[in-house]
Amino acid sequence: MTRQQIPEGTFSAAAPARQRLPPEVRALQILDAALVEFSERGFAATRMEDIARRCGLSKGGLYAHFAGKDEVFEALLTRSLTPPDWDAMPALAEGAGAPELAQWLVDKLYGSLGRPEAVATLRLLVAESARVPHLVALWERNVVQPHMALLGSILRTHAVQKGVAPSVIVQEPWLVIAPVVHALLSHLLFGGVHAKGLDHYRQGHVALLCELL
Repeated sequence: MTRQQIPEGTFSAAAPARQRLPPEVRALQILDAALVEFSERGFAATRMEDIARRCGLSKGGLYAHFAGKDEVFEALLTRSLTPPDWDAMPALAEGAGAPELAQWLVDKLYGSLGRPEAVATLRLLVAESARVPHLVALWERNVVQPHMALLGSILRTHAVQKGVAPSVIVQEPWLVIAPVVHALLSHLLFGGVHAKGLDHYRQGHVALLCELL
């Protein structure tokens, strides 16, 4: 299994000493440990006891939080690769012009580029997707599709409020996400956003959305 690289200084390689933590904090610690183990060993070769050891738990303690390795992997995808929270967007869509809405969307989307766990999880997803297609399908159905449907609905509201014909991004809201996916893949392939840098990607993305909103 090819070793997947984790950004340096992000995740601890040493197992921490055991301590009592709130369940939500412990779950995040487990996911951090699982991301390191999956990335180093591959999904198939990683055992639950490997994850437990990494985060300083007994195997039974780990099973108190997650029923198995599949559930851990699905939780990783949900935590790190969930599209942005659109909660503030409906009011913005009704009251803002295209430049303001485009900038808000881009700021939300590119926030994920600064999170090392999101980049590491995307790398893991690319490496393991063929081995766990059922988990990828669950994530796509339960996380990605609902977010895309909500985004399309909000963009439709924006078009109605502005009295303009809905553009292609209303019917195909994934097009709003496509430029940041390209930037993320560039980050994975070239060890960082290359060429003219992240600001160039962001400016181009804003300009594209202004044309389509």
